[in-house]
Amino acid sequence: MNGADDITLFGVDFSSAPSRRKPIVIARGRLAQDPSHTVILQDFTRLDTLASFGQWLQTPGPWIGAFDLPFGLPRELIDTLRWPGHRQDEATLPWERLISHLRQQSRAQLREVFRSFCAARPAGAKFAHRACDQPAGSSPSMKWVNPDRKSTRLNSSH
Repeated sequence: MNGADDITLFGVDFSSAPSRRKPIVIARGRLAQDPSHTVILQDFTRLDTLASFGQWLQTPGPWIGAFDLPFGLPRELIDTLRWPGHRQDEATLPWERLISHLRQQSRAQLREVFRSFCAARPAGAKFAHRACDQPAGSSPSMKWVNPDRKSTRLNSSH
């Protein structure tokens, strides 16, 4: 047995606004101790608040987590709007500056920016998509909503 066999694996499907109706779902498993390296699912945990997720993050290790976090914005949107972190932006800390910029916008302001962006695009291509949206079958992240400020602070604290 090597050290990797002892590590718990977590798969986390995170909602930007967790609730009882749409909780954060965490799958826990381990690697099979045979050449297949199959992940053996052990159980699921459902968390319906950001506070409970914060507590869960304190789970003692060792463990490895794979997180599906809905906080990303499409590269095309960031580039078109020339927001911090656009492709020609060579300044340091692009993620931190982008989050800071977004936190300065109200929900109404972001909705208006998204509506204007979509209005200028042809029918059938109104929304910009993240690179992962189509393969994952996900909805565009810019559909008139943004994570609440608590979610943004949680995500940008690193």
